[in-house]
Amino acid sequence: MSKKTGKQLSVLVSLASMVLLLTPSISTSLARTVGYASRAREIGALSAQTLRDLEYARFGNESLKLDLYLPEGEGPFPLIIWVHGGGWSSGDKDLSSNSAQVRQTTRGYAVASINYRLSQQAQFPAQIEDCKRAVRWLRAHAAQYDLDPARIAAWGASAGGHLVALMGTSGDVAELEGEGNLDYSSRVQAVVDWFGPTDLLKMSTDSLPFPCNLLDHDSPFSPESRLVGCAIQTCRTKTERANPIKYVSLDDPPFLIMHGTDDCLVGPPQSGRLRDALAAAGTDVSLKFIEGAGHGGSEFDNVENRDLVEDFLDRHLSEQFPINITAALVTGKKLFVYGENFRSGAVILLDGKKQKTTNDEQNPETVLIGKKAGKKISSGQSVTLQVRNLDGRLSKPFSFMRP
Repeated sequence: MSKKTGKQLSVLVSLASMVLLLTPSISTSLARTVGYASRAREIGALSAQTLRDLEYARFGNESLKLDLYLPEGEGPFPLIIWVHGGGWSSGDKDLSSNSAQVRQTTRGYAVASINYRLSQQAQFPAQIEDCKRAVRWLRAHAAQYDLDPARIAAWGASAGGHLVALMGTSGDVAELEGEGNLDYSSRVQAVVDWFGPTDLLKMSTDSLPFPCNLLDHDSPFSPESRLVGCAIQTCRTKTERANPIKYVSLDDPPFLIMHGTDDCLVGPPQSGRLRDALAAAGTDVSLKFIEGAGHGGSEFDNVENRDLVEDFLDRHLSEQFPINITAALVTGKKLFVYGENFRSGAVILLDGKKQKTTNDEQNPETVLIGKKAGKKISSGQSVTLQVRNLDGRLSKPFSFMRP
């Protein structure tokens, strides 16, 4: 065989494998094949209010939309954001009414299923910027839709698993934030990652043996290379920016990772790498390898795995301690706000406007300091104070009059 013929064959194999990875029947049926019925502890009725095609961003003539499924009953509701798969180049937000995600509405959860720009429309980091923008948009509209901005989980599969993992690890990475509602946090409180790539440069290394290794992940035609805009091994620094594993830190939210042992598209060691990195950083992480499962499939639908997901969501999206302001004091230029359940990075809002804020070194959860907020309040003036944590939770308004 000539070198030219061999090269052409390699390209054809890569393209054929990519078609297998991106076949619409795989991406669109994923939610159905891993869908499961809600357990007996249902909340509310089986039907849910569905708000389709809510625009959360616009780029020129391109509208990015999400579908919002709301449960019956009184909120504010904890929120699950579903991010679809499809090799970053196919798939969409459409979910069947009995999908695993939509069924969470019967247990008291709101569910938002989002579209994002595909790799043929825009290269990375557009995809993660869109996901983060959707989180911020939902927080900005939380009151309108009766959502709890402090209880948000991200759940995705395959390419969507990659993006939700990145949402979880890059909550403090400004260069991946993009635009839109930047006064709100894009952090999530829990991540369910189903078989998502975590270290793109090691995708080929982590592939299972033949016949699973037909897809050359390092090819310029691979989904990974199309995502970043270059053959990944020729632009390693650029590719590493897209790796969830790059941004792992102690303040990452809890992770539940699930991966089939027979996954021919994303090698199981990819999930092992992320689990090891999160555990080394001290993050709460669980990884389950599902014996005999491939890239999705009915194995994700058994009772044991169903319970694993639902228990994880319930555990980490349960009611949190409220943020309370109990007192305030002005000393010189500084405004001291006293209360409880202030988290690192919390900010003071003075009549709705964010102030430059630090946590007190000795009492970080009970004392915040507005460095120059004090000089904005005159003697005898009444103002309204609130505290907002990084997770989006707000305290109740607190009226303060400076003596």
